[in-house]
Amino acid sequence: MRRKGLLLMGVILCIAAGLVFGRGAAEPEPEVEVPPEFEEADIDWRQFEGQTINVLFSAHPWEESITPLIPQFEALTGITVDLRRVPHDDMIVEVPASFAAGTMTDDVFMARYYDAARYTLEEWTSDISQFLNDPSLTDPDWYNFDDFFPGAQAITSWADYQDRLPITAEASILIYREDIYSDLGIAVPTTFDELLDAAREITESGEAYGITARGGPANWMPFYGMVRSHGGEWVDENDQVMINTPESVAAVQTLVELAEYAPPGITAYGWDQINTAMLTGTAATFIDSSVIYPRLQDPERSAVVGKIGAAPYPEGPGGRVSNAHFWSIAMNADSDNQGAGWLFIQWATSPPVQKELAIMGILPPRASIWEEPAFAGAYSPDFIEAMEITMETAVSLPAGGRQAGLNFISLLDTLTRALQEAIEGEKTSQEAMDDLASEWERILR
Repeated sequence: MRRKGLLLMGVILCIAAGLVFGRGAAEPEPEVEVPPEFEEADIDWRQFEGQTINVLFSAHPWEESITPLIPQFEALTGITVDLRRVPHDDMIVEVPASFAAGTMTDDVFMARYYDAARYTLEEWTSDISQFLNDPSLTDPDWYNFDDFFPGAQAITSWADYQDRLPITAEASILIYREDIYSDLGIAVPTTFDELLDAAREITESGEAYGITARGGPANWMPFYGMVRSHGGEWVDENDQVMINTPESVAAVQTLVELAEYAPPGITAYGWDQINTAMLTGTAATFIDSSVIYPRLQDPERSAVVGKIGAAPYPEGPGGRVSNAHFWSIAMNADSDNQGAGWLFIQWATSPPVQKELAIMGILPPRASIWEEPAFAGAYSPDFIEAMEITMETAVSLPAGGRQAGLNFISLLDTLTRALQEAIEGEKTSQEAMDDLASEWERILR
């Protein structure tokens, strides 16, 4: 038995040796090709060679697309990236908790722009303007910060403190069923008044519900674009409540009237529900995030492939002001590797990388990339035009003043309930916003 055991052990050791020294293990790692555009930047990409940075990403399509490109950054700079990925819901809890406890060890991390006020006030994030304006670290002509859409530039700062850069772009645009609009002879709406008329006519025809919209807990995000398009605001930079002004109330009334032509149960509708309503053909019109568009063209998800059109966000009395959303990337203020961290942020948001990600389907916050044939060819011309026009004036959620920034989530929670009361007819739009304004005053004061 012992002899057989020794023979068996010898076989195992031979197999192990084959695994370690054999053909499969001996093959060299494929050489990473760095795009030549990086050589055009007038900086030393290898000035922090040998350093290691800890990077935290949320599970997200952007993360899935850029992760395979990280070896490119390592080859370019000689910096090692220790990457950690966590689910979105875990990340939005973990990051502020780690900062508050003083245990944050990640140098660079994905960030939500509406956290900027708290992160700035708590001094958790680095001032990146010092790196943007340092010619040894950034070639301003090559990096071209002005290439970002105006709305994307706006989310990089809060109270004149610049602490992040945008990595994705989306905005509320008009998505509609071309076949239904054509059958009924309805022109594509360009204003909210026309949108309301179209939603009414489609619903009355019985072909589909005229529109689908969020009325549930996440109703606040697309609603901000309605408010601004009607000339209103939520809270100004001095924490003055403006949600119950005539302009803001008019936006609420528009939402209430549109909800009459949405599928039943709109006060429970969030992102998943409005997606389903369009994907299944239940609704004919959608004025929410542009990220739905590729899904509507996917035959494995959509029952309306080839029947979808896109148009710019409708105009209201205050103009066309869509609600934009941008994921961002920021740096830990206590990082010991800020130079290396900055090179990573600059690389990830640079024109070459954002172009590569755009071709993979990640909508870019840089305006120039929308003109790239390789990117534009992946989408229909009407979608590209709708986004270009909409993004010119799109804005992100207001940060308000200090108190609004610190209490932003509380403001959103109470807004949600007030909008639902108006939609359900429990209060008039004016009553709902007056009561909300009083509640916001208590929160802010």
